[in-house]
This record gives sequence, structure tokens and C-alpha cells, in this order.
Amino acid sequence: MRYGTSVICALLAAVMFAFAAVMQQESTLTVPSDRSLSPGLLLDLLRRPKWVLGGASMLGGFGLQAVALAFGPIVLVQPIVVLELAFAIPFGILRRHRHAGLREWAGILAVMAGVAIFILSANPGRGVGNPPSIEWIESLVPVGAVGAICVGIGSTRRGPTRAMFFGSAAGMAFGLLSVLTKAVTHLLSSDVLKAFYTWQVYVTIAVGIVALTVSQSAYQAGPLAYSMPFVGVLEPLIAITIGDIVLGEAVNLTETEFVLELTAAAVAILGIVLLTTSQTVLSIYEERSMSSTPAQVG
Repeated sequence: MRYGTSVICALLAAVMFAFAAVMQQESTLTVPSDRSLSPGLLLDLLRRPKWVLGGASMLGGFGLQAVALAFGPIVLVQPIVVLELAFAIPFGILRRHRHAGLREWAGILAVMAGVAIFILSANPGRGVGNPPSIEWIESLVPVGAVGAICVGIGSTRRGPTRAMFFGSAAGMAFGLLSVLTKAVTHLLSSDVLKAFYTWQVYVTIAVGIVALTVSQSAYQAGPLAYSMPFVGVLEPLIAITIGDIVLGEAVNLTETEFVLELTAAAVAILGIVLLTTSQTVLSIYEERSMSSTPAQVG
């Protein structure tokens, strides 16, 4: 395969992100809800071994994602990372000694099939590594503004609605992080020392902290089935759109390939809907939320 290394690293990153999401959500439910979106949330979580284990897995996932982006275009890597949802749901079910039924397996297989169809039919371009700053600003600022609005609305809500808005903001932040990571890997490959004099490196770190804080707040607010689909849809959407506009990674598709891409998207979305409406998945969160209530008092 043309981008074999990129695909393998992206798949491994998805597995590590899935493990991280499950472990971190279990930890966030034991933190008082009034620490949502605050630096205190991360500081509190850093004292919890389970969250740290998930954090280590997340860092490993980011490392693998960076390698995948170094060897392949965003338009190929990000849809593969969406498989995080398909891995996280069954892992969460197994953690609670439940059994996935027909609905859950159908959703998992649909997401995987949709991504597989996309990989086989994708024909992405390489693009440019270091575009002008003005093009970055024209893309980063609007997305950041919409993400801030989602955080603002989510902070006034509770439960699933809060998780959805925070998940949307986290998905946008992770999408920006993916594009910035792609740019930083290019800068580092050109000149490591010079790269640290560029704004991209420090904006990438800042966006990473924001994405981590908002995603943990989303996990704290509701089940993974409410927040992860928004992350899974918006992260690749934002990354691919900016990758096209800023990095010039245009996707040149024939008529047949375009139909296959639409089919892949429809199949993956069907899988996400099946998973997010699964009572088995939702019951896992409800059980954990009830068992962690005493720890949230005060």
C-alpha cells in the first residue's frame, strides 16, 4: 500500500486512544463536577493512577498519530483514527463484564467497514508542509471561535447535553491539533532547532492542553456514547477541511471514488448512531455515575 506505514500507525493510535478514553472517563467520574473546565480538573486527575495510565496511552497515541501524519496526508490518517469509537465501546463493555448484542456489534462493524471503504477508495494529495501564516489564521480563528461557543453553551447545561457540546468543542480542538501536528512534524524534519522558533510549535502545545481539558470535561459530563461520536465526526471533518484549505491536501476523486466515499461516510455514520443509542452502552455510564456519587459530594 502507498501509505502502509501511515495506515498501521493510525490504526495503533486509534487503539491507544480508545483505551485512554475508557480509563480516563472512569477516572473523571470520581472528580467533583464543579472542577469541570478548570486547571484543577487536570491536577486532580494527575493524582489518580488509572487516569495517568490512560494519559500515558493517549501520549502514545499522539506519538503514533504524529508518525502517521509524517508518512501520510491528514485526509487518510484522521478517518482511521475515528476507529477509536469502535474500539472504545467494546472495551468499555468488557470492563463492566457486559455482553455486546447484535446492535453493538452491528455498529462496531459498520464504523470499521465505513473506514475500510474510505481507505480503499481514497486518493489524497501530498500538499504543502509550511503554508503562509495568514492562511492559518483564516482557518484557526473561526474554528476556535465556534469551539468557544460550544464550550460556553455546554457550561450552562448538565448531563448528556453538556457532554455533547463539550464533545463537539473537543472534536474541533483535536481536529486543529491534528493539522498543527502535521505542520510541526514537517518543521521538525526540516530543522529541529529552527522549528522551536516558530509559532506553530507553541500553538500546538496550547491547543493540545485545551483539547485535553475539554475532552476530560466531556467525559465527566456523560457517557462516551454521547461525547465520542462528536469527537469522531468533527475531528476528521475539521482536520480534512483545513488540510485541504491550508495545506493543499486536495482529494481528487473520480465519479466512482466519490460514490464510494459517500457510501463509506453513510455506513460509518450508521454505525455511530447504533452505538450512541445503545442502552447497553448508556447503562455502563449510569452504573458508574451512581457508584461514584459519594466521591462527588463537596
